Amino acid sequence: MKKEDFIWELWNLTRELQRSRLGLCFEFCKKYDLTQQQVRILLQIRTNQSTTLTELAEELDINPGNLSKTCKVLEEKGLIQRVRHEEDKRVWTITLDTLGVKATDEIAAHIQDVFTVFSNKHKAEDLEAMLGLLREYADYYHDLISKQ
Repeated sequence: MKKEDFIWELWNLTRELQRSRLGLCFEFCKKYDLTQQQVRILLQIRTNQSTTLTELAEELDINPGNLSKTCKVLEEKGLIQRVRHEEDKRVWTITLDTLGVKATDEIAAHIQDVFTVFSNKHKAEDLEAMLGLLREYADYYHDLISKQ
């Protein structure tokens, strides 16, 4: 394969993977009246179990002001809880509320099902090699962006 063909194939696959990833969450967006960004936020809170607005903003690369507004909407929908720290009233701890746990459990189970079907078709070594290359690719872009 020519290097130029590789570059454009990788570019197109990256775009296609992003579209597919977003498509996985589409039905949950409709069911729970959420945006893609709100789903992303809920899944990150699920991963962290408990987080602060600052940590969440850094992890998701979202402006803290915009994230604060979005979290307020998620709280009003009963998906998250925000509790002020006792020592520093400016800091909020964010966790999933009961509905948020239910919604993210559904999303996570769906994602798990999809990727289990894919992973069952391949040897463990091949999957590990694929993940290694994807990590290297992601790290390359992360480093590139952080230098700008």
